[in-house]
Amino acid sequence: MNLYLNQLAKTADFKEAIYRGSVFLDTQLNTAKELCGFAKESITAAFDGETNHQALHRMMPVEEFVARVTRLKGQFTNSQRVKDLILGFIHEINLDPREYIFDVPRLRVVPNYDYLHAGVSYAYKPHRDSWYGSVDCQINTWMPVYTISPDQTMMINPGYFEKPVPNTSSEWSLNDWINNQRHKAKDNLTEEVRVHPVPLGEIDDSAEIRIAGNSGEMLTFSGSHLHGTVANHTEHTRFSVDFRLMHLDDLQHHRGAPNVDSACPDVGAGFKDYFHAHDFSNFQGFKP
Repeated sequence: MNLYLNQLAKTADFKEAIYRGSVFLDTQLNTAKELCGFAKESITAAFDGETNHQALHRMMPVEEFVARVTRLKGQFTNSQRVKDLILGFIHEINLDPREYIFDVPRLRVVPNYDYLHAGVSYAYKPHRDSWYGSVDCQINTWMPVYTISPDQTMMINPGYFEKPVPNTSSEWSLNDWINNQRHKAKDNLTEEVRVHPVPLGEIDDSAEIRIAGNSGEMLTFSGSHLHGTVANHTEHTRFSVDFRLMHLDDLQHHRGAPNVDSACPDVGAGFKDYFHAHDFSNFQGFKP
């Protein structure tokens, strides 16, 4: 795996590098820092002005925490501000927004594992996004809202980029997730009862990489990388922001990272949630 430092805007063929498994780490993107700044504002508003965000889970019962996080996530994801910032990000790294669609940003909230690790704070097991019905050309971004340690971050396991992992993706439906399962997150307080696509065996974590970054320091990588949530056993809640980009021509002509093991039966069911970057109109798929 190659790691590029502060070169996303300088690498003309960055998406091809990402499709081959390279990872970009950018620490100086203005729009990434603005996204995290907006996330902090949103958290403060959702918790009645409280600014000690990383200690919120110690201030209230888990039921109240889940209710507030549920509202926070929805308001953040669906705000016009985050769409404007993604367009700004595309311009900042010198791309043509007419060539890209995006999935709206998600604000992830991961408190102490024993307090909550299901539902709105589900600790994702090692997975590829393609197991969840994502396309091979999906480009992921991820950034912490506050400085984090290796015990709080997201892991990437590049040793599996071209190595198949037996998994349950063939039995998992994105359409069912969107229509029936996603909204049940708030009901999962002590255990995650919703079905996820997961590995069928043990994962060798000897090649696992954990990048502990600061606010707005952005990782950009292929959604086909094996990655997951590091169980947070610290006393500091982890907040992070992520969003996904897809290049329209690559999507139409099935270019992207190699598919070594994904078998989700309804890839594309989530297209209706994607937006054209240049005007924020909904992506309707391609005409036959």
